[in-house]
This record gives sequence, structure tokens and C-alpha cells, in this order.
Amino acid sequence: MKNLFKISGGIAALLLIQACSPANFTSWQQEHFNKTPITEKETKTISLKNENNQEVQKLLGVGFDGSSNGKENFSIDKIMVGDRVVGAKNIIVPPGSSLNIQISYEPRNMETSKIDYGGWVTGEETPFRTHKPGEEPKPPDRSKAIQRAVVLAVYESPRQGIAQVELVGTAVPGPNGELSLPEGGVSECQPGGGVACFTGNFSIDIPKIFTSGPQETPLLGAIRFSVDGEASLKMSDLPPIVFVLKGNGPGEPLEGQPISAVSIVIRGVAGEEATGTFDGSQMELQNLSFRIQVVAGEIQPEDALGITPLVDFALNKLTMITEEPLTDGKITFKMDTTLSENPSGNPIFDQFFGNAQIIVRFRGNLAL
Repeated sequence: MKNLFKISGGIAALLLIQACSPANFTSWQQEHFNKTPITEKETKTISLKNENNQEVQKLLGVGFDGSSNGKENFSIDKIMVGDRVVGAKNIIVPPGSSLNIQISYEPRNMETSKIDYGGWVTGEETPFRTHKPGEEPKPPDRSKAIQRAVVLAVYESPRQGIAQVELVGTAVPGPNGELSLPEGGVSECQPGGGVACFTGNFSIDIPKIFTSGPQETPLLGAIRFSVDGEASLKMSDLPPIVFVLKGNGPGEPLEGQPISAVSIVIRGVAGEEATGTFDGSQMELQNLSFRIQVVAGEIQPEDALGITPLVDFALNKLTMITEEPLTDGKITFKMDTTLSENPSGNPIFDQFFGNAQIIVRFRGNLAL
């Protein structure tokens, strides 16, 4: 676990500035979006100017506070210096120019964010209201929902610190009364007619790092396999999988820092399809493709859509075999691969994960 915390601290260093530096600053501003119906969206651009007319301003990166983005009602569409599109990390803003962050607000549901910023509280539990005998209690107000998130812009030099931008949107029902959008990446799965549905747990073991053994988490939804003659899996049908690395007490690398954890998100690569065989007992698939993302903060699987990651890379051409054949509806799939020396291209991430063996298992039930 000691190595685990070192990884968290190393990745967090991509975003954090040492708190003891006298040059550090923290700025805060709010950006309000108009009332936006479900199924629609509003876009605006936030500008952060380099007030120094002599020196370039370097930033480590821009992204969401991982614990603030709720149901992914907000997304960062693009990041620009002036009108030039740049990446989310290692940004250089010339003297007098501006860092421009284009944000979209697309409410996914009518849930008010449970957040307390500066004494402004939203998402409190509604207290019980008494009513006269024979009267129905007043239903909760579903006419609007206040939704919020925080974007962090982390400055490196010559200014050091974090500019925090609180996004505030108000969701209202859609034009046909819609109260939510379907969650992408989690599709309905009905077994039969050449379709098999897997439900269960995902576990990952990285012996180089996880000294306490594999980490296991339930899948957010079913995995839909096609088993009509041959076997196949559209990688976009894989529910997002999240596991969290964090410090857990005094002396850990993340103690007292603006973020206390990092989350690693695993999802299928859109547009890719794995193919193979299934004989009614064992399945083997080739060419699985996974996208690996690292985001600051602790997030839940249902919050993994639309994140702006610190690290983002793909693992391709993987093979999945059956470790325990289908028996009484239960089955276990396994993948075992070794990463390259620089799998992500990020030096801090790769010093821990370079050349690491990764063992993944899907253990659960397969309905035919």
C-alpha cells in the first residue's frame, strides 16, 4: 500500500503546488449558466488573462475537481490560448494573452448538487412537512435543479497557485417533460436470440504496485456479448470502471492537499470491436481495446463521463480467455498483459506503471 500512496502523490503533483511557497495564490470566481432544459445545452467561454506584459505564464494543467462534477452536467469542450487550441496540460500563455476554456452545460437529470461553497448550500435533504389529515403531503419541487462543478487551472510559473472557477447551472424539464437523459456507456441487456449478458465484478491486480492484492469493484451495468455463431463485444458497451488511489492518514503524500485522491477510469475504446469464439462453455476474444484515464479526486463510476483527465492513453490488441468455464450460470474471464516502458507518455505515471504486469478478471454470471 505504501507504493500505492506514492503513486497517488506522484500523480497529484501534476496538479498541485507546494502549499508552503510564499508566491502561491488561490483565486475564486463564479460563472452562471442560463436555465437549460434537459436535452439541450449552453456553451460559454471562461477567460483567464496573463496580466504580466513581460513574461509567459506556465500552467501545469486545467481540469475538473474530480469530486465536484456530479453527473457530468458540465464538460470542457476545448482549451485555447487566444484562439489557438492547446492540450489540457503544460500550457504556455504569452504576455498579455488569455487562457480561454470553453465549457458546455448539458444537464443530465433534475438532481441538485449536494455542495457547500462559501456558505451557499445546495442539495440539502428536504425536511418533513406536516399536513392536515386527509391531505396529501406536498411533492418535492421538480421544476428546477441547481447543478455545480469546479474547474481548476493550476499555475506553475512565474505565478504559482490554483485558479478555481465554480460553474453554476439551473436545469429545468425538457420540452417533452424529460427529467433525465440515459446514462451513456450503460446499456440494457436482454439475454437470448444470440445475446449473452454478463453481470458481476471487475478486479485488477498490478503485483508491482498492489502489495495487498487485487482491487475489486462491482460493474455499473451488464456487458452485452454477441454469441450468434461466433462471439463479439463492442467495446463501447463496456460500462465505465473506476478504482481510486488515495492516502488514508497522517503522513501520507496527499494529506492536507487540495485533493485527497486520484481516480483511474477504464472504459472501452469507442468504435472498436473484439471478436472470437464461444462454445457454450468457454469464450475467447481477441483485439480488446481499453482507454485508461486518470483524474484528480475521487469519483464514482456513474460520474466518469466527460472527465478531463491528467493521463489518457489506450491499451490495444488484448486477449480475454475463460479462466473458469460457464457452470450453473457462473463464469470467470481473465486478461493478463504487461505494459510497455512508457505506456502513457507521462513520466510521473510511467515511473510506476512502466513494464508493469496487469491481471484483470471479470467474475460473475453469464445469462444466455
